[in-house]
Amino acid sequence: MTDEAASRSGRTRNDVTDVEIVPDPTPEDGILVTLGGAAPINVRLSFTDGTTTDTPLCFGIPSGPACMDEPQLEARSMLGEGGGYHDVPCPDGAAPQTCGTPLPTLQPAAVAGARPLSVARLEIPIDHLGTYEVPLGEVSFPNGIATAASLEFAETWPLDVSLRDGVAYIGLRSLEPDGKPFQNYFDHGWRPGVERAQAVLTFEVLWFKEGAVLDIRDIAVH
Repeated sequence: MTDEAASRSGRTRNDVTDVEIVPDPTPEDGILVTLGGAAPINVRLSFTDGTTTDTPLCFGIPSGPACMDEPQLEARSMLGEGGGYHDVPCPDGAAPQTCGTPLPTLQPAAVAGARPLSVARLEIPIDHLGTYEVPLGEVSFPNGIATAASLEFAETWPLDVSLRDGVAYIGLRSLEPDGKPFQNYFDHGWRPGVERAQAVLTFEVLWFKEGAVLDIRDIAVH
């Protein structure tokens, strides 16, 4: 919570001297106040320079590490749940049954020629705040069709580094001159042979200790 609130003021937890949950104002006598399920938590931070700031967080929803009792890191990709890779595009006015025509089946030769990405362990040194884009390796997909992208964190919630929203995102970038973005199965389409791509891990660091390392395990993309 401290890291998230401090980052919104361009600071880190190293700049914070005190954290306070600001209580809601006392209602006037006889007046019923209904806050609803989306009422935020107001966090007041005091900084080393003597300033303070109030930041609303959570809004009634226990999402993200700032709003969870037991936060944990999460790896996401467009191939995972909610990633949208298999969402069916349907132009305005089109009949649903005409949208999202399945692509041709995979060619046996393309399946045989494809090369998955598998990395048992990767240690990423953390030496600055902000966005990281870390190449995970090269993969090739049969007929350009991706199936899965996942990884695990060695520590559920490391104590020496804090990521924005506790999330690292696995992205795929085509290495072919005419390659399309790997954002949607239907929009990307089918292509003959195999398509080479680079897997990249993207995340944002809000705070870290000197010497911090983000330890990644069991990278699998195919």
